[in-house]
Amino acid sequence: METSAQQGTRTGLRSPLDIPLNLSGNFGEFRSNHFHTGLDIKTQGKEGLKVYASQSGYVSRVKVGPFGFGNALYIDHPNGLTTVYAHLQSFGPKIDSLLVAEQYRQQTWEIEWYPEPNTLLIDSSEVIGRSGNSGSSGGPHLHYEIRETATEFPLNPLLWDFAIADHQAPVIKGLYVIPVSDTSEVAGGRQDLYLAAVNTTGKVTLQQKGVIDVSGPIGIGIHTIDVLDGNSNLCGIYSIVMRLDGEEVYKQEMDVLDFSANRFLNAHALYPAFKKNKSSVHKTYRLPYNRLPIYKTIRDNGQIELQDDQVHVLDVEVKDVHGNKSTCSINIRRVRRKAQSTQADLAPRGVKVFKYDSVNTLRTDSCNIYMPEGRLYDDADVWIAPRKGEASLYSMLYEIGDRMTPLQDTYVLKIKAREVAPGKEDKLVVMRYDGSKYISLGGVYKLGWMILDVKEFGVFCVGIDEVSPTIKKREFVLPKTGSNAQISFNISDNLSGISRFEAKADGEWVRMHWDPKRALLWYDAKDRKITSSTQRFELRVWDDRGNVSEWVNTP
Repeated sequence: METSAQQGTRTGLRSPLDIPLNLSGNFGEFRSNHFHTGLDIKTQGKEGLKVYASQSGYVSRVKVGPFGFGNALYIDHPNGLTTVYAHLQSFGPKIDSLLVAEQYRQQTWEIEWYPEPNTLLIDSSEVIGRSGNSGSSGGPHLHYEIRETATEFPLNPLLWDFAIADHQAPVIKGLYVIPVSDTSEVAGGRQDLYLAAVNTTGKVTLQQKGVIDVSGPIGIGIHTIDVLDGNSNLCGIYSIVMRLDGEEVYKQEMDVLDFSANRFLNAHALYPAFKKNKSSVHKTYRLPYNRLPIYKTIRDNGQIELQDDQVHVLDVEVKDVHGNKSTCSINIRRVRRKAQSTQADLAPRGVKVFKYDSVNTLRTDSCNIYMPEGRLYDDADVWIAPRKGEASLYSMLYEIGDRMTPLQDTYVLKIKAREVAPGKEDKLVVMRYDGSKYISLGGVYKLGWMILDVKEFGVFCVGIDEVSPTIKKREFVLPKTGSNAQISFNISDNLSGISRFEAKADGEWVRMHWDPKRALLWYDAKDRKITSSTQRFELRVWDDRGNVSEWVNTP
C-alpha cells in the first residue's frame, strides 16, 4: 500500500549525478544539534564526478569556506524551488570565472556571494561543478538539498522520483517508557525503562513481555533508524504513528523542516542517549519549548496519562518514504503511586531551578550566568560548582549545570580571570574542559572578567594563548619560462584556532585556498597572479587571539 508521500510523488528534477544513487545520509536524520536537511549521495569514494543542475534556473548564491558546506552552489528554479549542491571540489567554468573575479574584488577567499537574479543562468542538466570533500565533510560525497525558494524551508528530496532502491523496513531497536513529571513512575521507579527489541524489523517483539505498570503521565521514546538496499549507513525515518487502544494520539512526518527551528532536534531527541551513544531516539511527547513543525497529531503534547486501571495497548508504526514499515506494541496499566515526601523533589543546596519561559540568573563571586528566556526546553536544575584546575590556568574550573541538558540558544557566561600582565588581556580565552583536553571558545575581556555567549553546559575556565600559528612550507616554486607557480603550506594553531590568513605577491592580494582537515593552504596557479620568479611573496596567518606568524620569500 502506498504512503501519502508516495501518492504525492513529485517529478521534474533530474538526478545531480549520473551514477546510481546510493545514500550515506538522508533527510531528517539526527545530526549534532539539528536534523539533516538533504541527501548525502555517495560518490564511489572519490572526488571529481560531474555534478548536474536538476533543472534550469539561475545561480542565486555561491558559498566558499573552510567549514560547513565548504564549496556550495544554490540554484533558483522557475517552479519556486531552490536546489543546493555542497562539499564541491570545484565549480563549473562560467561560475568559477565570475566567482574568482568577485573574490579578488573583495580580497577574500571565504565568501558568500549573491549574484543578481537571472544573470548567471543555468540550463537543465548543465555541469555546474565537480563533487568533492570540502568544508566539514567527513569523506567524498555530494550533499544535495531541495528548498522552497520563498521560505527557504528544506523539503524532503525523497518525495521526488529519484531512483533510490529501498525495499527494507525501518529498524526499531527498542522503546523507552519515560516518567515525565515529578508524580510519574514506570515499573515502580523514577527512571526511564528501556525495552530492547528481539527482532528489529517488520512486526517487532520486545525482550520484556507482560504489562508495564505506570503512574502519572508518561512519554514514549522510539529508538529507530532506516536502512536502504545495499547500504550499511544508518538513515533517518520518515514517519512515526502511535495509537492508544487503536486511536491515533501521535504522528510525525519528515516532509519539511525549518532552519529557524531545526535546533529543536535537541528537544525532540532523547538527548542523553544521542549525546552519549549517537542513538536516534524520537520522543513522542513535546517539551514545553519545542517549536518543531513535524507534528501532525500530538494529543496532550504526547503525554499519556491513563484514567483507569485497565490494561491499555500502545501501538507504534514506523515508515520510510517508500512505504516500508515496522510495528511494535506494549501493554500498560495504571497503578496508584504511594504518597511520598516532597523533600526529594526539592533542589539541593547550591542548585537553582531555571525556568524555560523566564529570565534566569545565577551568581557567585567569580562566575556568573545570565540566561534569557527561551534557552531551555523545559525547567532544569542549574548550578555553578568551582574546583581547582592546573596552575597554568587563569581561573578556577567551573562546572555549569548538567551537560546532558540541551540548550536552544546562548546564555551569557562571565568568569573572573586572575591578574594578567598589562597588554596581555586580549590573549585570554574561555575554554571548555571535556575531561581530557581544553577547547577554545573565545570571549572578551572586560574589567577583570572574561565574557562569552555559550550554547551548552559543561566545565569552563580561562586560559591564555600567546603562541602564534605555525606555518610550514610544503612547496614553493616560483614560475620560470613556461611553468606555473607551485605554492602550498601546512598551517595550524595550538589553541584558539586560525581565524584568517593573507597572502600578497609584490604587495598585491593573492587568493589562497584552505582545507583545515588537511591543515593545507595553497595557491591555484590558474589565477595567474604569480608569474615571475622575481616576485616577493608574503604570507601572514592569525589565530583567534590576534597572534600572527609570517613567511616571506625575498627574491
